Amino acid sequence: MTRKFIISFLIILFVITFTNSLPMEENSISIIEEKPIDKRQTTDTGPFVAFADFEHYDPYDEIEEPVSGRITFTKISNNTIRLMGQCNTGFTDPDPNMYTIFIAERPMCSTYIKEFDLTPFLKYFINVPGTSAFQFDFVNKFTLPQIIGNFVIVKLGGTTIGVAPIYAVGGQQ
Repeated sequence: MTRKFIISFLIILFVITFTNSLPMEENSISIIEEKPIDKRQTTDTGPFVAFADFEHYDPYDEIEEPVSGRITFTKISNNTIRLMGQCNTGFTDPDPNMYTIFIAERPMCSTYIKEFDLTPFLKYFINVPGTSAFQFDFVNKFTLPQIIGNFVIVKLGGTTIGVAPIYAVGGQQ
């Protein structure tokens, strides 16, 4: 029994060694060069993150305390932009309905465009002098290239209390 086992083992070892030492065929899977797999499903090379930092803005010296804080826009799919933000100062009235937050092409004499009005979507609480964090996913509302180079504007009633330019991460515009 042991002798048959040893002979069988040697024959199998010889066959495996011999077959592995033979040259490969031209159409063998091991010889064919494999193409790299592109795991990213998009061909879009545009910006994926943009931000707006609120700095001191008071051109007419009429604001008690201008808005400070940051709003970030992140592309999370081909047609969805996630807005996340928080304002640290500038919100002096505790009623959120008194404020308007929107995107405009220029900070002075800004034109209201309903498509870029963020106010109805943002849910936040005001803890004077700032806001709680807020977030919303805008689906098919706008794209990052449409808003980069524009401004996020915060108004209290009709008075502009904060303006922040929107930049792409990396400074691309």
